Amino acid sequence: MISVIVPVLNESERITGLISSLKSLDGEKEIIISDGGSTDGTQQKLSALRNIMLIDSPSGRARQMNAGAEISSGNILWFVHADSIVSPSSLNDIERAISDGAIGGFFRLKFYDAGDLFMRFIERTSHTRAKRFGLIFGDQGLFIRRDIFDKLGGFADVSLMEDWEISRRLKRFHKLGLIHALDTLIGTSARRYIVNGRLKTWFTMNFVKALYILGADTETLRRIYDGGK
Repeated sequence: MISVIVPVLNESERITGLISSLKSLDGEKEIIISDGGSTDGTQQKLSALRNIMLIDSPSGRARQMNAGAEISSGNILWFVHADSIVSPSSLNDIERAISDGAIGGFFRLKFYDAGDLFMRFIERTSHTRAKRFGLIFGDQGLFIRRDIFDKLGGFADVSLMEDWEISRRLKRFHKLGLIHALDTLIGTSARRYIVNGRLKTWFTMNFVKALYILGADTETLRRIYDGGK
């Protein structure tokens, strides 16, 4: 069984659409929503839905995903962002990858609300980075065998870059060809690029990555990423 774990925070406008699409997927699954303290009615909307598990968690994507993983029952964990759009074959493709010997993998990113050349460049380079270097970001829909996730100790308790950090610990599996890059699409929103500007957002993200490599505190990085909030 695949445990689909979705960390949410103030996603009332989007979350019901994602839940509906997750429920429609073929395959054995459980859907776990880990809320980090929403104040916009997200929990109220989710509480009215059936066949999902809704849990409260300390805020922070890493903590929320770890909390969801802790109560999950599946032998495969799939971490999905709240603004994602998933392909109908997603669960079957994950199962096939694991059956073929993978311990985990990720999907091909697609921005569903911006299709200009710059955003297509981001899509291509994101997939190439993850495929060649094993650096998988959260919006690419990381999936991983439960036993491997447990051996790694889950996501590190950091304020940002939890996806990069776990990718580094998965590096040895990537070198062995055990992390599969699926061609199956996973949609994500370009809302940050749209609101803050494409070039500004791209430079900010790469500045944060550079500071992370240099050892900057992840809470400082989070504030930079969120515009000082």
